[in-house]
Amino acid sequence: MEQVRAIQDFDAARFRAFWKSLGATFTGRPRRLPSLDAVLAAAGAEGRSFGGVHEIPLNAIVGTAAPPGKAGDFDPGFLPVARRLRNRWTRLYREMVEGDELPPIDVYKVGDGYYVIDGHHRVSVARSLGRPTINARVIEVKTRAPIGTNVDPHELLRAAEYAAFLESTQLHRTRPQARLECSRLGRYDEIFKHILGHRYFMGLESGRQVSLSEAAASWYDNVYTPIADVIRKHKVLEQLPGWTEADVYVEITRRWLALSQAGKPAGPHPAAHALLDDAEALGWWQRRRLIQLGLERRRQPRSAGETK
Repeated sequence: MEQVRAIQDFDAARFRAFWKSLGATFTGRPRRLPSLDAVLAAAGAEGRSFGGVHEIPLNAIVGTAAPPGKAGDFDPGFLPVARRLRNRWTRLYREMVEGDELPPIDVYKVGDGYYVIDGHHRVSVARSLGRPTINARVIEVKTRAPIGTNVDPHELLRAAEYAAFLESTQLHRTRPQARLECSRLGRYDEIFKHILGHRYFMGLESGRQVSLSEAAASWYDNVYTPIADVIRKHKVLEQLPGWTEADVYVEITRRWLALSQAGKPAGPHPAAHALLDDAEALGWWQRRRLIQLGLERRRQPRSAGETK
C-alpha cells in the first residue's frame, strides 16, 4: 500500500515540478536550485566551522552544494524533475512513513539558509510529506556579506556589493559590530562616497594621508553612529517596514543636504522628520514590502494535504 502511495506522490510531485517550470519560463523566475558556489562568490567566504547535528527547518533549505549535474535533479522547491529518481525517492518515502531512522543530511549553513551537500532526496520526500524539520549535520560558513533565505539574482547582486564594500573598507574587521545592510542596489556606492569625503577632510585636519580602513572606522564612529542614534530615537524603522538602518541613513543624508540647499533648518533630526513626511517614499516602500511578502509566501513548502 505504501509503495502505491509513494509512486503516486512521486508522480504528483514531478507533475507539479513540470507545471512550475512552465510558469517559470513565462515569469523569468529561476528553475534550478540556487548554487552555493554562486552565493559564496557573491557574499565572500570567510571561514567554515562544524555546527553540530540537529533539527533544521525544511523551509530554510534554499539551495544545493552539489555539482551542476546533480543540482538539476530537483527544482527550487526540491520537487523531483527526473523520472530516474523514482526508485530511490519512493524507497525513502516508505522508510520515512514507516518511521525508519535515516542518517542526517549534510548541509552548509550560510546566513539564514542551508545548502544541501548530501540528502537532496530526503529533503524532497520530507517536504512532500509536510514535515517541518529534518535532522542535519551542519557546517557553518561565515561570509563577509550576510545572506538570507530569499536567494535570487537581486539578493546575490546586493550581497556582492556589500562584500566588495567590506573588502574595501575592512569595516567587518575594524568595526565587527557594524551591520550596514542595504536593501537596494547602488546604495553601497553612495555610502562609499561618504567615506571617501570623510577621508579627505581627515587628511586635511591631520596633515597626513589617511588609510581607507582608518577613515571608514572614523566615519562609522563619528558620522554613521550619531545618525543611527537619531533613527532609533525617532523609531523610524518601526514606521517603515522593510527598510534597513543603512537604507534610512542614506535617505536622511540626502534630505539633510536638500534641506541645507533650500535654506531650511538642516541636520539629522529635521531630515528624519522630512523622510517620515514623504508620502511618496513611504508608498513605494510599502508596495515593495508587499511584493517581498508575496515572494516569501510562494517559497514556503506546501502542507501535506496540498502535496497529494
